[in-house]
Amino acid sequence: MKNNSIFIRQKAYFVILQLLDSVIAGKKYPDMLLGGIFKNETFSSAEKATIVEFTYGILRHRGRIDYIIGHASRASLPDIDLNILNILRICTYQAVFTGASATAVINNATALCVDEKRLEGFVKRTVEGIIKNKDEVIFPDKEKAPLEYISVYHSHPTWIVEKWLKEFHEQGVVEALCAANNHEPPLTIRANPLKIKRESLRESLDREGYTSSPTSFSPFGLVVDKKEDIFKTDAFANGDFEVQDEGSQLITLVTGAKPGEFVVDACAGNGGKSLFLSGLMKNKGAVIAFETSASKLANLRRRAARAGALNIRTVETDMLGEYKSRADCVLIDAPCSGMGVFRRNPDSKWRLTQEDIRELSAKQKEILREYSSLVKPGGRLVYATCTISREENEEVVRGFLEENMDFYMVPASEMNHEIFGKFTTEEGFFRSLPHIHNTDGFFGAVMRRN
Repeated sequence: MKNNSIFIRQKAYFVILQLLDSVIAGKKYPDMLLGGIFKNETFSSAEKATIVEFTYGILRHRGRIDYIIGHASRASLPDIDLNILNILRICTYQAVFTGASATAVINNATALCVDEKRLEGFVKRTVEGIIKNKDEVIFPDKEKAPLEYISVYHSHPTWIVEKWLKEFHEQGVVEALCAANNHEPPLTIRANPLKIKRESLRESLDREGYTSSPTSFSPFGLVVDKKEDIFKTDAFANGDFEVQDEGSQLITLVTGAKPGEFVVDACAGNGGKSLFLSGLMKNKGAVIAFETSASKLANLRRRAARAGALNIRTVETDMLGEYKSRADCVLIDAPCSGMGVFRRNPDSKWRLTQEDIRELSAKQKEILREYSSLVKPGGRLVYATCTISREENEEVVRGFLEENMDFYMVPASEMNHEIFGKFTTEEGFFRSLPHIHNTDGFFGAVMRRN
């Protein structure tokens, strides 16, 4: 089968079907599944690109795709077997979003039904109806039913759209945000300050066939034009860069970490921010990286060795008491609902629930209370998330400040007005948004201890 005049084996579309079944029914993560598939099976570059595009494209636009299918079939979507529904989703995406010919789409539908022969006729009739009417689908009225329109056309669960309409108070803002969440995010990397300057890194990657452009806001970032095999470059092997979204870079910068300071990264994960903190501090002082996962701590140590980050110490959370009132700065990149990274993880918007938000908010308050005790008098406490949810952001910080009078807010712009002036809300919080800044959606609050 051909996709934009490039030969794509049918095997690739069966893999897409397998991935969708695993993600939607098995609640598996697409990036991990893709990594395993590409490691164990051989595909051309074009086939890999098609598999990634279709898998993520269908997850991003699932709401609109299902609406189109629903209007082309007499069957109720909940009554359609998941495997058959995913075949219809693949063919709908192919017809609506890729510009494939009707013949190619119908042939794909037939081929994908090889194990579903009794329903092949149903699939083929439905796909033919989708192709015939794809440009005449009547979506909910944008003016009369904005909630339903945004939810369907821009493929977000209704409860999330309703939540954002209440928080942003503007239909246009929410529509722009949801539309941006369905765009493929750029590949953004960060130069390692311990080894190389951004412009030198740009020249080095260019020699290896990877052109790039400087990020708009972070003085350390590059947007790379090609993703394939970026981790096989000499620049990566040398520790010259890490993949890190620009929003994440900015959150690290808002800490104001300086050489010689004692800095705690409270929820270090795999260490992206710990590595950047070490770079900003020029390997002077200490970065104490706390993490509950032993495997993530091991990965952080490997990354630190490659980056030449010598002042990072990985610590398990049972050692917390040893660092009370010692830190110049504590960064808490708290576990959150991830509503700011839907463009990277589109599957998460379909599995997230309102109950998850409530549970996470309670956990975030507990983490903030626990790690704030590590900040010394005059020190900084930075609370951050990669979500767009007042319950996890502003309300968590306000509740903490009401209970802890020895801390007070510092407007993000005061950390560096040239960079953060564009990201500081009227209340003084840091906020980056996909539809405004083309970064992931991050929130940050800078507080200082009296």
